[in-house]
Amino acid sequence: MKPATLAALTSMLTLSGPSEAAPDVGSGNYMLQHCQHYIANDRFDVWVGECGGTIGTLLFLGNALPEGFKICRPKGSTKEQAARVIVSYMQSNPEDLHEDFRILAMTALSKAWPCKVVR
Repeated sequence: MKPATLAALTSMLTLSGPSEAAPDVGSGNYMLQHCQHYIANDRFDVWVGECGGTIGTLLFLGNALPEGFKICRPKGSTKEQAARVIVSYMQSNPEDLHEDFRILAMTALSKAWPCKVVR
């Protein structure tokens, strides 16, 4: 390769700057906006569906989840209400948004709708 061609290629690579890291699509940081769209019902994409699907699964499993994460939702509550609980929790705890969305969602729902301990 000619020195001039090599220099041109090197300068083009240098000018392009560093590549951006891929977003952590499983994090609260990424999922917060999609769960907000789920509540607003103003857009549908795979990530809005991911939010709704995760919530539906957690509500279905509810009392079968691990200790500390069990959910006993009020009779008649909806997935949209659960989404509001989760979004509110994430907005109130921005320092935790780097964590896995599923853990944040389980934590939010189990705090809002804990199971009563029967003795």
